[in-house]
Amino acid sequence: MALLEQTERQWSAGSGATVQQHLAFPSAAASASVSAAAEDEAEAEAGKGAAGGGCCCVCMARAKGAAFIPCGHTFCRTCARELLAGRGRCPLCNAAILDVLDIF
Repeated sequence: MALLEQTERQWSAGSGATVQQHLAFPSAAASASVSAAAEDEAEAEAGKGAAGGGCCCVCMARAKGAAFIPCGHTFCRTCARELLAGRGRCPLCNAAILDVLDIF
């Protein structure tokens, strides 16, 4: 609660508006950055077609070709096998990896 009160004081002192006003009426710059991020995400999704769903988010070099069971997150086969043998947990959701399923 103290953090909320401190934030309220800082925002009120800086712009004369309350936290609720900032949340209810975001600035034009914030709205523009949110819409730009949404456009970037849409373009990234559009680029993932029959090419295999993109590249591995661990090594950023190879195409995805394996999924973790039970969470279903996908990585390249090399990284998937190394993560199973090493950490034993998914780097995205921290779920325990029971098996690796080759999907492509």
